[in-house]
Amino acid sequence: MTTTQSAPGSKDDVRGPDTVSQAEAAWLVAITKGDEEQRALMLPDCVIVHGPVGNVHDRERFLAYNASMGATLEAETSEVTCRERGGRAIVTCYQKMSIRRVPDLPPFLVQAVATRVWFATDEGWRLGHMQLSRRQPAV
Repeated sequence: MTTTQSAPGSKDDVRGPDTVSQAEAAWLVAITKGDEEQRALMLPDCVIVHGPVGNVHDRERFLAYNASMGATLEAETSEVTCRERGGRAIVTCYQKMSIRRVPDLPPFLVQAVATRVWFATDEGWRLGHMQLSRRQPAV
């Protein structure tokens, strides 16, 4: 999946995506836009397990860590599966991101297997948990 859909606004109370597919598309856009766009799609108590060593971060710590990695220029997913039941959806996919870590060098490719757990709320679908197993260059 590749998307050009706009992500929702930056506050926790802004209306989010109405479907899981829209939430996934908005997530791909948000990770190329920055912290505020990602935060708008995440529940305040969202937990993210990520990296080659299994970091466990809350929303704010993850967003700070992710920003330190460099700007994500492009993101796409493939092999997407979704299981939705009772106001929850589990999405698994293969994700590729093009990240510019150093301004004068070309971006590098980060590959990941991602599992995202979305929750239906009164404000739309919001991310409650993400597990991101990524392969990346040494820091």
